[in-house]
Amino acid sequence: MTSDAPADLSPEFLAELVESVGVGVGVYGRDGRYVYVNQSYADLFGVEPAELVGTSLWEVVPGIEASKFDSYWTSFADDETRTDETIHAYNDSEVPVATVTTRRSIDGTAYHFGTIKDISERRDREREVARQNERLEDFASVVSHDLRNPLNVAQGYLDLLREDVDRDELRLVDNALDRMAVLISELLELAQSDSEVGETAPVSIGAVAEEAWRNVDTPEAVLDTPDGNPRLVADESRLLQLFENLFRNAIEHAGPDTHVTVGVGSDGFHVADTGPGIPPGKRDRVFETGYTTDERGTGFGLSIVQQIVTGHGWTIRVTEGSDGGARFDIDGVEFVAE
Repeated sequence: MTSDAPADLSPEFLAELVESVGVGVGVYGRDGRYVYVNQSYADLFGVEPAELVGTSLWEVVPGIEASKFDSYWTSFADDETRTDETIHAYNDSEVPVATVTTRRSIDGTAYHFGTIKDISERRDREREVARQNERLEDFASVVSHDLRNPLNVAQGYLDLLREDVDRDELRLVDNALDRMAVLISELLELAQSDSEVGETAPVSIGAVAEEAWRNVDTPEAVLDTPDGNPRLVADESRLLQLFENLFRNAIEHAGPDTHVTVGVGSDGFHVADTGPGIPPGKRDRVFETGYTTDERGTGFGLSIVQQIVTGHGWTIRVTEGSDGGARFDIDGVEFVAE
């Protein structure tokens, strides 16, 4: 049998191949000194590769102490691979990196081969997300206290006034205050929500849907849940929140006497109503924060649904139900066999 592989790969070819991977590469031996680094790695510190060759690992990786290098080296088994996120520092530059280090032996001599990837941009994004979360927490505090308190005072005075005065204008004021209360609640919910979910466990989709239905004002509407007792793996409290928001959306847009169905398929479940549905041109926008086609709505409920779906690793899409109403399909769900 013959091979099409070249019989001899020149050092120049190998060096070009290593550079093509687009990440830093470093190789060091038993004494902890680099015997090879590529240009991508040297570029992290603004130097040439030759300057790093012969440099000890602990001069570049502050997390590894010279006195503990022997223990670090002997802790590796042949062909073992480890991943880590750390800081590499040299030439007055500090770079957060993700590393993959593998022990390999060549002609009986062991080396550590490592790839080093700059993760500065990811760390910057993480810090920005942390700052945004802190601002959201501050906002949630304002919503919860500084807005709700005066609203409650206004509602209290309105209730007292209505005991002595019977005018349609007071009903309009009451409706406006109710609207503000809903807006504040959903703003707070949105500010405190994220794409994270808590502990997941098998839960009954029918039982959670029925509990959510009881939590929503649906005196004239009808709910159908799946036959049997299909169970899926989910964070039960977040799934409850998902159903509550989808049910409120159905009541707001399809009317108080709509018929809502929760059904299951091989890969997920759906919530459908018998209302007018959502035009195809608007289906991509319904999950945008603040977008609504109903002047009574806030546009936050479906954004929260999207967060919950994403947190579980599911997907959601809007289609048309069998009765022409809106249908929300959630796919990628893990069901538990009975």
